Order: sequence, then structure tokens, then C-alpha cells
Amino acid sequence: MTPAGIATERRKLLFVVPDLKGGGAPRVILSLLGALDPQRYDIALLNLGPRGQALESQMPPAVKTRHSWPGGLLGAKLATLWHGRDRDLLIAGQETRATFCVHWAARLLQKPAAAWVHIAYEHWARGYSERHRKRSRNAYREILNLAFVSEGARVSMRNWLSAQQALPSARQRANWTVIPNLFRADNYVDDRAPSIEQRKLLQAMQSRPSLIGIGRLEARKGFDVLLRAAALALRKGLDFDVVLLGEGPLRHSLAALASELGIGARVHMPGHVSSSLPWLRASTAYVLTSRLEGLPTTILEAFACGTPVIANDCPSGPSELLAGGRAGELVAMDDLEALAEAMRRILQSPERRAELRAAGLARVQRYDAQSVVPQWEQFIESSIRSAPVGMPAGRPYEA
Repeated sequence: MTPAGIATERRKLLFVVPDLKGGGAPRVILSLLGALDPQRYDIALLNLGPRGQALESQMPPAVKTRHSWPGGLLGAKLATLWHGRDRDLLIAGQETRATFCVHWAARLLQKPAAAWVHIAYEHWARGYSERHRKRSRNAYREILNLAFVSEGARVSMRNWLSAQQALPSARQRANWTVIPNLFRADNYVDDRAPSIEQRKLLQAMQSRPSLIGIGRLEARKGFDVLLRAAALALRKGLDFDVVLLGEGPLRHSLAALASELGIGARVHMPGHVSSSLPWLRASTAYVLTSRLEGLPTTILEAFACGTPVIANDCPSGPSELLAGGRAGELVAMDDLEALAEAMRRILQSPERRAELRAAGLARVQRYDAQSVVPQWEQFIESSIRSAPVGMPAGRPYEA
């Protein structure tokens, strides 16, 4: 062992992810895999989704890509079992399907496992069926090595397991670790050119104030709140446009809401874009109105672009990223008046924008590889030395 407690032998890891179609969590996973030293780690990634997904082209060269087998969840479990048989540690890169597969396979293989939790779980799990709750309860009760993206996510998991009467003991939770997302701006760059209409909108944003929201157009992202607060701010005499990046089931209802609020001409929905970075750079501020997160990477993207941030204080992540409001405008959930007032402060004060731009650029340094990778190295080593899944926890397990 090195003085830092990291093994000198090359560790074999299997990361399991539900898909690579896009979104914040898969990009964060690929950022980490690209930052881990290939001389120290032999990494394979098992993608449970279909082949040819968008992020496969961004796979780090040293990572071996594996694919799931036919047969739904059973095929995914069997693929995890097969590809995990020669690995030192199985790591579920995301919640639910990937975690179920890692739990099942590690139990049969009598290997240690870890799971990465990206969301405030007690809120995320509210719509679960009894069968889904049971699978989750069993997995998180027996996978004792959990990496949370934020302290809020850790507390949320503790609350959920406690409510399920499945909370491991304090001793068993010794390797519940909070490790913030690694952010590498180069993982968010995409050379694919925007469409003609998207280019026109980007050019227009250079000459007009604009507020931008980013994410799947679904209820969890709270874009209805953004539109209602924007309508309130516009009625008070502010002049700006709203840009919503993304696609999803609520596209038509959000367009209808904008028209109903009388701001249809101010709201633009250019659809999915290959990279949000140029859009953030062109925006006056980024507005996050989510009702549920873990540690929203879009805030880190905005920090890196020097774009001021306005965010709901939702569970969990925004408050930690914004340092309780010192690095951005933090407003209470669903408070339209407070959100509209935060928009006014940003839009009308160049001094406030400059202050938040500097705070964000300084804050994003906390999430670079130099800060985050050593935490993951320690977590991986302690996870490998833990008891295999399903065996009593106690002293470190020696293979």
C-alpha cells in the first residue's frame, strides 16, 4: 500500500450504467473514468442500454466497453454477472436498474460492490411500486459502499431507508461517502453543428438579455415555475427572452402555458442541442427550477462559462453548489415572487452579474480532477476491502 492508503497493484473495476444516451449523470461518470489513472485501474463499463448511443463516442480510450444481453432485466443481470466475474469491485453508476444488477451479481459472485447515488432518493422513490421498493430496499441495505454526489443526497437516502426499516447500522454506514461530481468542461464540448434555426437563435441571444433553462421537458424540472416567474418579471417592465433547451413530454403544454401567460413571443424552445456550453455563454443567467436533483451539473456548466446562476433551493444540491447563496441567487421552492425578484437583480445589475461570474468561476475549481479523483481513489480502495455483498460487515475483508 502507498502512504495514502491506495493499493499499488492494478485494480479491476466494472462500472454498470443503465444507458449512455445523454444527460448529466452519464457525462459525470465518463468524466471520472477518463480521469482515473489507467496504470492503476483496469476499467470496464457495462452499458445496459442499446448500442450506438450518443455518449459512446466520448468513452475514454482506456475503458473497455461491454454491452448487455437480450432478455430485459434478467439479461442485464446475467451480463453483469458474466462481466463481473474477474473484477475486484462492481460499481453501479446510477440508481435503480444498474444498482439492481450489481447487487444481484455481486451477491452471487461473493464480491464487494459500490453504488453511486445521484439523486435525493426519498423524493425520487415516491412513485415506486411495492416490487420496486423491495428491490431498492434490499440493494441499498446490502451494498454498504455508497458514494453520494451531495450531503443532501446522503441524508435523503438515510431518511428513505429509515422509513423502510432497512437502515444499516452506523458501523455498516462507515463507507457512505459524499464525493462531489467531477466536472471537466471538455466532456461537454460537441463538434456537431447546431441547426440553422438554432444558429439564428444563438446569434439573437448575443444582442438581447436572455434567461436559459436546461433539461428534459418534464414535471421534475419545474419549467412551468420558470415561465410563470418570467411572466411576472416581464409584467414589471423587464425586457428579456426565455430559452428552454431540451426535449420531453411537456413541450406542447409548456408552449401552451407561455401563450396563456402572454409571453409566447418571448419563449424559445430550440429542442435538443449537442452542447449547452455556447448557449450558456450567450445567456444573461442560467435558471434552475427543478423540484428534485442530486448535484445538478448544469450549475457547474454555468459556473465554467461565467454565467450567473439562479436556482430553486430544491432537494438536493443547489444550496451546496451555490454555497448557501454566496455563489448564486438561491430562492425558495416554487416562490414566484422571489424568483422574479432574483431575475430582476441579475438583469438590472451589471455589478451583481460580475460578482456572481467571479464567484462561479472560483467555485467550479472545487470540482476539478485534482480535488475529486483522490476522494474516489480512497473510496474505491475501501470498497474493495469491504465485505462481499450479503456477508456480515465488520473488519475489512481479505480475499
